[in-house]
Amino acid sequence: DIARGGVPKVDTFKEILRLLFLLKYNFFAIYFEDLYPWKSYPSIGLKRGKLTLDEWNEILEYGGKLGIDVFPSLELAGHMENILTLPEFRKYSEWHRPREGCLDVSDEEARKFAYTLLKEALDTSPSKYIHIGGDETWAMGRGKSLDKTLTYKGPDLYLMHHKNMINMVKERNKKPILWGDMLTGMYLRRKEGELWSKLVEDRIWSEVIIANWDYSPSPKEYFVRKIRLFSDRGYVQIACPGYSNWNKYYPDFDTALKNISNFLGAAREEKIFGFMATAWGDDGEECLFSHLYPLILATMEIAEGNGRWEEKWITISGENEKILEFRKDVGKPEVSNYIKKVLFNPVQEIKDYPIYNIWRKILEKYRDTMLPEPLKFIYNCIKVGIEKVDGKVNVSDYIALSNQYTYLWLKERKHNGLERIVARFWSAASQLDLIKKL
Repeated sequence: DIARGGVPKVDTFKEILRLLFLLKYNFFAIYFEDLYPWKSYPSIGLKRGKLTLDEWNEILEYGGKLGIDVFPSLELAGHMENILTLPEFRKYSEWHRPREGCLDVSDEEARKFAYTLLKEALDTSPSKYIHIGGDETWAMGRGKSLDKTLTYKGPDLYLMHHKNMINMVKERNKKPILWGDMLTGMYLRRKEGELWSKLVEDRIWSEVIIANWDYSPSPKEYFVRKIRLFSDRGYVQIACPGYSNWNKYYPDFDTALKNISNFLGAAREEKIFGFMATAWGDDGEECLFSHLYPLILATMEIAEGNGRWEEKWITISGENEKILEFRKDVGKPEVSNYIKKVLFNPVQEIKDYPIYNIWRKILEKYRDTMLPEPLKFIYNCIKVGIEKVDGKVNVSDYIALSNQYTYLWLKERKHNGLERIVARFWSAASQLDLIKKL
């Protein structure tokens, strides 16, 4: 996911591709939303650091030399908020608030707009595969389209729109990939889910690869049932676990590894087509891409090896066991899921969290450890968090974190989106300054 805040520099893409090559991955999907290098609509993604066509071609070429098929992952129904909020495209929004992100596919002009975007992506992507999105279109049928008929037609509109796109892809002798959640209504409320679940019976889905996603630490039996929703109908699917790196500065390793192990274990037993691990960036993509590398290795070891990834990580990274231990300790949910809350929420909301004994032990355990810069930042976040709870934090501590994070961001990413993250540190600093003056 490069769409939620952090667009990698080309060198970062190449570093990721080298890691994928080393670990024997064969595909790399880039989730774009509005950041694909479309020429038809130059205003799309312009201020958010979208890839240029030259950058895209350089990434494609580099991946090709390594035997890795790079393809785009698009959104052409939902998750279009960064397009629909632009003045010239607001008219295509299903909902009265374009930030909701759903396209009004009842409108022929809006559909043609989406198909133009798809056509250009097909023209500029040599891969056999293209991901056409299709997830979380919760507002479809509830806005302008409902006003026209006063009848809820969400599933029908979804089917019509995606049939058209599937046929466009097939005409190019390519294979479309589609998120599977709306086909079964699996994440909707019960009554609404029942309406959407009828979609799965349409045979058009036999023409796609269904990306069956779930990021929960559920048991293997749960994932077997989820896989069979599609396999019992003869559909081709890939299992899509997640790295639990969204909305946080460091991945929740415990949740991610349990999700990966159980989902891919079920996928292997059910003999499905393959898997696609996902790393999302909701709320600004704070988690540095380098923090994901151990999980990328662990995923392949769980999928194709014996699951013991730690020794291989030490070998390929050059890190020692103590640093790996730090990675795993800060990847526990008591740490990774709370850093952001502790740093930026009011003291009265965070002071009773049952986590601080763990945090203090981490500070003591790794006080003299020479950590790589990205991990030192996480250590410093924990340190500032403890100082905040103890009433010892200073304005300068937040400014130092901001400066350290800015340096790390700019090493691997374009500048676009950084201002949103830096503003949180400076806001926390200004609030602290105000409190100290009262």
